Amino acid sequence: MTAPARLIVGISGASGSIYGVRLLEVLRGEVETHLVMTKAADMTLAYETERTPAAVRALADRAYAIGDVGAAIA
Repeated sequence: MTAPARLIVGISGASGSIYGVRLLEVLRGEVETHLVMTKAADMTLAYETERTPAAVRALADRAYAIGDVGAAIA
């Protein structure tokens, strides 16, 4: 049996955060996704999209706080 595919997605405050959002949408149900977003990413999403940070986090299988040094992906 093979392990499920997993991918860590990081979204920063740079323009283009929508690409990270779109990636999560495309991978949903196909690849296990783990998400980390910076505080600046939260602000950029608000400026550039109509999505809330909570809605984007809900697209991932697991989401971690930016300061979570005990996160499974750390």
